[in-house]
Amino acid sequence: MTSALRGAAAALALLASGEAAELPGRKTPPLAATDLRGRRVELSQYRGRVVLVHFWATWCGPCREELPSLARLGHRLGHRHFEVLSVDLGEGPKRVGDFLRALSIDLPVLLDRDQRIAEAWGVTGLPTTFLVDARGRIRLSVFGASDWSGGAAVEAVERLLAEAETTAL
Repeated sequence: MTSALRGAAAALALLASGEAAELPGRKTPPLAATDLRGRRVELSQYRGRVVLVHFWATWCGPCREELPSLARLGHRLGHRHFEVLSVDLGEGPKRVGDFLRALSIDLPVLLDRDQRIAEAWGVTGLPTTFLVDARGRIRLSVFGASDWSGGAAVEAVERLLAEAETTAL
């Protein structure tokens, strides 16, 4: 099976749990925000890495269900050139930090308090996730909760990791 067919199959499989679209490689909008520790983080810092950008909020039920699988994915593939960046919409660091501690979830969180980042990325509902390749292009978007612990979701990430490892950046 060609990588294009594998990618299409992965996107179709993700449709079962959310609404997925494989994208031809649209350049990412800017993403710069403060994390829970008050440090400025920019997506451009992760150039050369595959990045999963996940938009969510503490009040979102499907987001609550999805976050543990995102944390597992980050831990599973973090030794490779992979990062999970979660972006909380409209909430403050205390609320988000307390929420994550209560659920024992360890994920990097950026705060989009005025929701300008979500607007720039075209987020119209939660959760929304984008898979960004090592060149900084959006390759997959998923609206709705997905299980990122295995199956097609991990295959989509693995495909981009393999692509990054075999292609000169």
